[in-house]
Amino acid sequence: MTVEANQVMVADKETTLFRNQPFLLLWGAALLSSFGISFFLFAESWYVVNVLGLEASLGLIYVASSVPRLLFMVISGTVADRFSKTNIMFLSVMVRAVLLVGLVVWFIAGGITLWTFVVFALLFGVLDAFFWAAESSVLPTIIDKEQLTRGNSIIQMTNQTSLILAPMLAGLLIAVGSYEIVFGCTALMLFVASLLIYLMRAPKANEGQEDDQKFWASFIEGFNYVKQSRTLVLMLLTTVFLNLFLVGPLTMGLPLFVKTVLEGTAMDFSLLESGLAAGMLVGSVGVGVLNISKNRGKVSIMAIIFGGLAFAGLSMTTVIWMSMVMLGLFGIALSFSNIPIIAAVQSLVEDRMLGRVMGLLSLSSMGLIPVSYALTSMVLATGVAIHHIMLAGALLVVAYSVFVFLAFKDLRKLQ
Repeated sequence: MTVEANQVMVADKETTLFRNQPFLLLWGAALLSSFGISFFLFAESWYVVNVLGLEASLGLIYVASSVPRLLFMVISGTVADRFSKTNIMFLSVMVRAVLLVGLVVWFIAGGITLWTFVVFALLFGVLDAFFWAAESSVLPTIIDKEQLTRGNSIIQMTNQTSLILAPMLAGLLIAVGSYEIVFGCTALMLFVASLLIYLMRAPKANEGQEDDQKFWASFIEGFNYVKQSRTLVLMLLTTVFLNLFLVGPLTMGLPLFVKTVLEGTAMDFSLLESGLAAGMLVGSVGVGVLNISKNRGKVSIMAIIFGGLAFAGLSMTTVIWMSMVMLGLFGIALSFSNIPIIAAVQSLVEDRMLGRVMGLLSLSSMGLIPVSYALTSMVLATGVAIHHIMLAGALLVVAYSVFVFLAFKDLRKLQ
């Protein structure tokens, strides 16, 4: 086949992807929901740190959202395989929008405390568990297998673009407006996103087996499917380790790092989050352009090592621009680690098992996050500086990733 003919085929596939109505609706919903959730998380974190002055208590909010995710992720993949994935996504986004309307009313009435956000974190955690399993397994049902890498990269590019703009805009709205405006905008975006999801048409899962015995038999089948694959088991263990030692220090550490090390403001916090999102956007574009389909395991592990080194560099910075650079490099590494692995799983796993496998993958990536938050909070309470915690976590991740790269050919040779 000539080079010109190959280029025509690639262009035709991309055109088909952008003419795929369900994909376009998913793309729009992803844009609005990621933009809205970024608004919410930024405003929530900064309110707790800057208004309530409860920096160390951020861990309580993160644990409150992570524990229900952990509990319900155990069954969320099975639910996604048995019921309409789009209906699950629609209900999750719509309920979150309604909850945020209630939060705006609560702000107007007064009486917002740390426990307000703890309650919302618990509710959002339950909804997230079912949403993530459905979202991660719906894409292969609406586009061709050979388009999965580009499809995932497009969704990720959209998410990261919104994450660049949303924190900056949220910081501006807080500075010139109010928290009510930020949360109200979030609710509106989620309402529109839920409408787009409702309009999607995806193949329905088998809804004919609804008795308890069949449900749990289906869950056990998915667990055994993963257990019998050495590659999937290694993948799950790697994501567990990564999230245990990086997610807590990153999520909790960034607002604390801005306030205590950089001595910055809400706008500085938004700039750092935008730097991370910009890096992830660049990485997503790179993955999409390269359309990585070979040596996905090797690329992913090497990206984790590079990301750990960048995060270690972040912990040693003292000025905004250097912190943004390190977070940008870290973001690039995250995209080069996540997207190829997700596309590989979506390509290799049977469609009927995909919800359960992606649910377990989400569980492995989120399962130890409550422990990570708790450990970070406890170490902070002992007086250890946040940048020291970040450095220790980064070095542990680098050491583990090097060990996996050298010791396990299964994951390294994953195509």
